[in-house]
Amino acid sequence: MIDFETILEAYLDCRKRKRSTVGATEFELDYVRNLVELMNEVNSRQYKIGKSICFVVRYPRYREVFAGAFRDRVIHHYIALRLEPLFERIFCDRTYNCRKGKGQLAGVVQLAEDIREESENYTEDAYVMKVDLKGFFMSIKKSMLAQMVDDFIVEHYKGGDKEDLRWLCNLVIMHRPELNCERRSPLWMWNFIPKEKSLFTNREDRGIAIGNLFAQLFANFLLNIIDWRIDVVCARHNRYVDDISFVSKDKEKLLSIIPILRVELGKLGLRLNERKFYLQHYSKGVQFTGAVVKPGRIYVANHTINSFALAVERLGKASELGMIDDIKKNIASVNSYLGIMSHYNEYATKRRIMARLPQKFYEYRYIIGHFDVVKLRYKYTEKAIFMNIAKNIINKRGEEDIGEYSDGGDNQQVSDRGYEVEIYTRNGDVVMEVKKTR
Repeated sequence: MIDFETILEAYLDCRKRKRSTVGATEFELDYVRNLVELMNEVNSRQYKIGKSICFVVRYPRYREVFAGAFRDRVIHHYIALRLEPLFERIFCDRTYNCRKGKGQLAGVVQLAEDIREESENYTEDAYVMKVDLKGFFMSIKKSMLAQMVDDFIVEHYKGGDKEDLRWLCNLVIMHRPELNCERRSPLWMWNFIPKEKSLFTNREDRGIAIGNLFAQLFANFLLNIIDWRIDVVCARHNRYVDDISFVSKDKEKLLSIIPILRVELGKLGLRLNERKFYLQHYSKGVQFTGAVVKPGRIYVANHTINSFALAVERLGKASELGMIDDIKKNIASVNSYLGIMSHYNEYATKRRIMARLPQKFYEYRYIIGHFDVVKLRYKYTEKAIFMNIAKNIINKRGEEDIGEYSDGGDNQQVSDRGYEVEIYTRNGDVVMEVKKTR
């Protein structure tokens, strides 16, 4: 049995990054009743997974993504909160995706360090091999994964809700979202997705939907077997989802790993992508998880630079047209890329691309540091705009002058001879109240 405190914890964890979505807002309007209902459905085994939304992303390649309803995402977080700490105890230290303290950047940095150490600070020969799994998520055998997860829970989980956890894990793994979903992308976009990479055309007993939290969690769990098998043969290896890199002085040793991988992957119903194989001297550089690692330096991959350039172009056009809302949206995108590039040797690239911004841009924004972040000028911020609104309201009420106002972060007050205007944020929204004080 799960209790209210348990489901509340999962809900609070789920809404951290989803609070602004429509589904999260609707759920939050009566979240206590919704959580009690969800808890009772699980305890009575009446819970059913709801309708998902499905869409196609085009960059860097066409991919099909499923996103569960908010209440279903609460269940995903309930599962993750219980299994993730247990998985961390058995995971290989050389796995980097969707793990606290790891991530994409950590994987790239570790690969660069492996190359430096294996080549003895770039003075000796060393080689880098990189492999990729073919259609990884769509090749996963659902029944096999469900059994592996269930066996793990039986052996390692000690909570009083063990049976609930087992039942829910089996339910979400075996679920077929393609049978109950709303397509948010035009149907023609699926023509660019190979049949074996779509749940709509894939074998019904295979495939985990990309987009849900448990997909990454269980994918790591499944490939953990491979990670430890590789570790015995080659200590300098790194895996991010289905991309695996190896570093060694011995080229033949690297090649000898391939047959081992084929056998071990075959046991899981997986296989290597023979078209994506890389083996070169470290001096040639290697691309890994969106970065290019070269001796003594790391660069961003070309497709990321191209995306950054497009974001800057959109920001420039919005600035020329004076479209404040579009400027705000595009600046968030530009800052995202600046944040990524700040970890790599890309100052010259940032400077070159940011130089394309028109002069009109600087009327609205300014750049901090060495192209670290772009900021909106104060007079265009929500704070300044709402302060002006407040002053106009007071002026319309017949007051001749405006008193001093205090800057208190989220709480702004404007005082005059008879009115007080308070501006603050509530649940992420700006709220303004005008009160008569006399």
